[in-house]
Amino acid sequence: MKIFRLKTYGVLCCFALVVAITSCSKDDISEENIELSETLSMADEILQLVNAHRASIGKNALSFNTLANDLAYEHTLYMIDQRDISHDDFDERSDRLFDEESASRTGENVAYGQRSAQAVMDAWLNSAGHRRNIEGEFTHIGIAVIKNGNETYYFTQLFFKKRGDSNNI
Repeated sequence: MKIFRLKTYGVLCCFALVVAITSCSKDDISEENIELSETLSMADEILQLVNAHRASIGKNALSFNTLANDLAYEHTLYMIDQRDISHDDFDERSDRLFDEESASRTGENVAYGQRSAQAVMDAWLNSAGHRRNIEGEFTHIGIAVIKNGNETYYFTQLFFKKRGDSNNI
C-alpha cells in the first residue's frame, strides 16, 4: 500500500511540475514571440517598402544579408543602451562587410520613435542623406527594429554593394 501511495504521489508531483513549467513557459514564450514577431514583421515590411520605392525609380531590389542584419541588430541594441541614435563605430561595421562580404561600398540609416514601418520610411525618404542610401547603388541590406523598455522603436538599416555585382549600375 505504501509503494502504491508513493508511486501515485510521485506521478502527481511530476505531473504538477510539468504543468507548472509548461504553463509558465508558454506564457513567457508567447509574450516573447509576439514581440519578436512584431519587430520581425516590421523589418520585413520596411524591406518591402524599400524595394517598392526602389522599383518605382527603376532600381533593382535589395537582397537581405545575414551579416548586415546581425550588424544592424547589434548597433540597434547599442543605440538603445546609449539612449541615443548614432552612427558610432560605423567604420567597424563597414570594414566587416568589406572583409566578409566583399563589399565595395556601404551606407547606414538609423532612426527612433516612429511607430510603424511606413512612418520610419517616410522619415527616411524626407531626409536627403537617408533617401540617398535607400536609393543608392547598393545590392544588399540588413534591417533591425527593436523596441526598448519604454516601448520606443529603434531602427538601423545597413546597406552594401557586393564587389563585382553588376546590379544597380
